[in-house]
Amino acid sequence: MSRAKKPDFSEYEIAGRVSLQQDMVRFALWAKEKHPGIFVSYREVCQRINGYQRLPGPKDKQVEAVRRATSRVRRLLIEQHGCTLITDPVLGMRASVNSAEVLEDPLVRAAGRLRSAQEMFRLTADLVDTKEVPNTPEYKPLKEWYSASVIPVVKSITTTDFAKKLLPPKREEPK
Repeated sequence: MSRAKKPDFSEYEIAGRVSLQQDMVRFALWAKEKHPGIFVSYREVCQRINGYQRLPGPKDKQVEAVRRATSRVRRLLIEQHGCTLITDPVLGMRASVNSAEVLEDPLVRAAGRLRSAQEMFRLTADLVDTKEVPNTPEYKPLKEWYSASVIPVVKSITTTDFAKKLLPPKREEPK
């Protein structure tokens, strides 16, 4: 049985340095075009965008900077290039290549984060007792905002129907 040939990312040509995030976006788009659907380790991304001859170590500060920049890179890809960044803690990162995989992974993750944020918003709002907040000019706009906006939003987003709509369908495991 033959092993699949590892993609050659050494063909990547670094450009004039803009920012770490822009360099990562440029590399992700290049890799998407040359090797669609293939994950690139964070170490290799670091090596390629910095033009290093050797692969940096897993605990290298620049590799950690690449890992930390992924959320900003994801936003740039979505806003400027019509794709997203798919990440895996072991495999690394890659740009999405089609809508099906965006639906399958990043959108499901985003729905989970939204559900979590919705729950945290509700829990935090529940901590407020407006009777305990002083009736001063300083707090008047906040109390009005809480009563007029926060309470109705909490009621609408905490309905079971809202939460159920964010749950992705259960998938059957391949046999």
